[in-house]
Amino acid sequence: MTMGRGGKGVMMKTLFAMISRELKANVKVWLIWSVVIILFNIAGVMKFEGIAGGDADAVRKLTDAFPKVALAVMGISDLDMSTFAGYYAVIEFYTGIMAAVYAVALARNAVSREMTDGTYEFLFVRPVSRTTILSAKLMAALADAIAFVAVNCISALLCLRLLGDVPGLNDATAATVIWRFSVWLFVMMLVFGAIGACASAACPRPEQGASIGNASVVVAYGAGVVFDMFSDHDASVVARLLSPFRYSTPREVIDGRMPVPFAVLAVLIVVAGFAAAYRLFATRDLAVR
Repeated sequence: MTMGRGGKGVMMKTLFAMISRELKANVKVWLIWSVVIILFNIAGVMKFEGIAGGDADAVRKLTDAFPKVALAVMGISDLDMSTFAGYYAVIEFYTGIMAAVYAVALARNAVSREMTDGTYEFLFVRPVSRTTILSAKLMAALADAIAFVAVNCISALLCLRLLGDVPGLNDATAATVIWRFSVWLFVMMLVFGAIGACASAACPRPEQGASIGNASVVVAYGAGVVFDMFSDHDASVVARLLSPFRYSTPREVIDGRMPVPFAVLAVLIVVAGFAAAYRLFATRDLAVR
């Protein structure tokens, strides 16, 4: 049976209504995250002016004085903090952790908001399939993720104008670094969003899916620290596999590179995670047990 033009119109109207409703539900949290990111970028980039205005050799010696484990925990391993690229890589390391947590929350809300709020009886009586419902909610989550990355990128680019006459700073080169880390940030949000969506769809209770999604961020951070500590050992490959944060290292991001095997792995996680979420969402119990 084919759907008439009127039926398609009703379905599209319902689809856009669901996307709009989801965006409105997410807007408060998005605004909070945006303010945090903007302030974080302003504080971070302005701090670089003081570092760059000092003695670069002194900065390098100070960094080298820290134990390797401390550098790994802070995301500073193998980075020259006296350069804008190295300093911004550290800023984006922490932004990446925040983005991963936010991506998990977006995915969890897309899959489980109605179960949490108890409004599933209202939504799922609409004349649309569960696949359409989840698609609308994930499209809204994707829009929020893109907006998050855009805020981070634009605020960082604007912060460059706040810097004074910093020796050796090339605005074009710095802008390129910012753009490349923005792409990295978006990929991280897709990966952790896929993990969060799959976990939320697989678990009967929303809080269980949220816990698994957030745990994946913690595991990825810990594995990234291990990789930074032992990056010169073959065993570090295992740690890198467990840490999407290191599928492309800061140095590789700065150079505009990403190893093909890890790029493929990231794509597989995103595709498999969302595919599993759709499959599980279509058969899950709507009532929380």
